[in-house]
Amino acid sequence: MNILLYPFAGLYGFITYIRNKFFDWGIYWSKSYDKPMIVVGNLSVGGTGKSPFVIYLIELLKDSKLIGIMSRGYGRKTKGYQFANYETSFEDIGDEPMQFFERFRNRVVVGVDEKRSHGIDNLIKDFNPDIFVLDDAYQHRRVKAGLYILLTDYRHPYYEDHLLPLGRLREGRYGAKRAQVVVVTKCPEDLSEGDKKIIERKLKLQPNQSLFFSTIVYAKRIISLNFSFNIDEISNYNILLITGIAKYYDVLEFAKQKFASVTHLNFKDHHNFSEADVKNIEKAYQNIAGNSIILTTEKDYMRLKHFQQLKNNLFYIPINIKLDKPEEFKKLLYTYVK
Repeated sequence: MNILLYPFAGLYGFITYIRNKFFDWGIYWSKSYDKPMIVVGNLSVGGTGKSPFVIYLIELLKDSKLIGIMSRGYGRKTKGYQFANYETSFEDIGDEPMQFFERFRNRVVVGVDEKRSHGIDNLIKDFNPDIFVLDDAYQHRRVKAGLYILLTDYRHPYYEDHLLPLGRLREGRYGAKRAQVVVVTKCPEDLSEGDKKIIERKLKLQPNQSLFFSTIVYAKRIISLNFSFNIDEISNYNILLITGIAKYYDVLEFAKQKFASVTHLNFKDHHNFSEADVKNIEKAYQNIAGNSIILTTEKDYMRLKHFQQLKNNLFYIPINIKLDKPEEFKKLLYTYVK
């Protein structure tokens, strides 16, 4: 099967290579702005931890500047430019933009548009943010940013991957050269300096590129619509874990370590939960004995919280990230923004 896919991957690679070269040569235009533009993205399809990294950036920048978040709004039921407000749902702007808005209300403005430059123009007209963070826009070259941050998963680094449809790369590995910052995400906490050096050699970074390693940090409390619990206080609970994300193994392993037992229902990434899905979730939950709750990710919670039959038992766990060289990263980020 892999042999059969090689010609298609080669054709796809040729098309994306020519497209990128047309941007490099100025045949295709890119729009520049007089505001700091930060792109967070990856070379592969999903699962590298873009949302937690965008949240990390917002935490660093939110106190001094009005931040505009611009995203495509994957999975939404609307078209064109939309911005988040207190009546917005995930169906209007997508689950990840909704997650940013819910976590940072009054600190950020969140917009979505398939055409990012059109969305940025409208967000400037409506709110005039000081800084823009463009989520999952590494391949969206119609906008020329000043700082490109490329993420790659520790378990599935781009240097071990292949182009679609043979692998999961959206463009060739050469695309990594556009980034000023490369972050290896979802690393184990005990990753040694020796292992970091091995990864750095395999990445083959340019002299102008900075490398960081990040780990996932789970919150100590889980949250629902009306309640929150310290995880240590309910470690004897039995959990029904619901995931609809690209790579669920980290949160599943965390839940297994923290709770008495875990029953896991997995759905595809950005899954649009239906009434039938919720009935299956309810049925699975009823089969769990003893003290129990339904636990999900923060992104999945955006798509599940409106189901009334779940709201009394549904909780999510926020996640953040930790960088290995936070002060160096902050200096790099603040220098660019200023």
